[in-house]
Amino acid sequence: MRYITMIIALFGVLTISACTNMPNEPAPLPTLAQLPVATTPSPSLTPTQTATATNTPTEQPTFAETLPPSATATIGGLSAAVNPTHTPRPILMATHTALPPSATRTAAPPATLLPTAFSFGQSAEGRTLEAFRFGTGPTVILLVGGIHAGFEANTIELVEAMKAHFEETPSDILSGMTLLLVPTLNADGAAHGRQLRGRFNGNEVDLNRNWGCDWSPEAEFGQGPVDPGDAAFSEPETSALGALIQQVRPAAVLFYHAAANGVFTGECGSFNSDELAEIYGNATSYPYGSEFSDYEVTGSAPNWVASQGIPALDVELATAEGTEFQRNLRGVMAVQRWLLARNAAVNPP
Repeated sequence: MRYITMIIALFGVLTISACTNMPNEPAPLPTLAQLPVATTPSPSLTPTQTATATNTPTEQPTFAETLPPSATATIGGLSAAVNPTHTPRPILMATHTALPPSATRTAAPPATLLPTAFSFGQSAEGRTLEAFRFGTGPTVILLVGGIHAGFEANTIELVEAMKAHFEETPSDILSGMTLLLVPTLNADGAAHGRQLRGRFNGNEVDLNRNWGCDWSPEAEFGQGPVDPGDAAFSEPETSALGALIQQVRPAAVLFYHAAANGVFTGECGSFNSDELAEIYGNATSYPYGSEFSDYEVTGSAPNWVASQGIPALDVELATAEGTEFQRNLRGVMAVQRWLLARNAAVNPP
């Protein structure tokens, strides 16, 4: 009986203690210790340094900068050195081979960190992809020729003419601006000359069907079906330029084609490039404001650029022969003024 009394007393003490320690509100969830976040230094694109960033959709691609060996050209099965005494340009190489269809916007490095001339990748057949910088301002316009290369060789000639003009007339680079020129994106196609084969890269892929917005395994152009690649960004040329665009974050991108005589906007999702088309169209007198309707275009470069929140255009020259240089120079000058005015409106002095 005494043991029973002791047990009852002990139970009462435990009950009182438990009730006394019971809180009035639910206890908070335990706090989990956060893992340390790895930080990646801002990439430097100077010729003597290497910049890295992990290859994830929310971070910038990796660029490893090296000096290439002496270039060689193969002509008719014979290999010959090209400018053997010329100092090779630095290379900004993206270490990954494919880009996500979209990525979180990241801050651009200052344009002055880009070399005045550099290589940013290689073609499917190993040809160097070159870019040229003019100006040192933070607002960048990217001009791209030769995406269909030999088949539209006058677009290469146009961007080369732009390069020569800005070398001779640097005052046409307005204060606060940088122009980045890629005369020939499709170096393999350029080697095949002005024929249908010259439209495609070394893998016989149409590079303007290989981008990450609205890519399709079936693609066409006016003369029939074309190969869009095994997947978006399957080709080294599109992957390299896409990485450069993500790295530089240009304010506008112009891709030159021939010869549909018009300005066609990059659009992806809710983003459009209508205002840029109006500025360029009015300055050049190319028609603008209507969609390209000759055939369906999938996986195009301007559409992917638009998916990155950057206005972009396909500028179709009126002919397949001339560069139409003066009218396109007017267009580039107008885009510079438009971007500077837009910047001033957003950030008044």
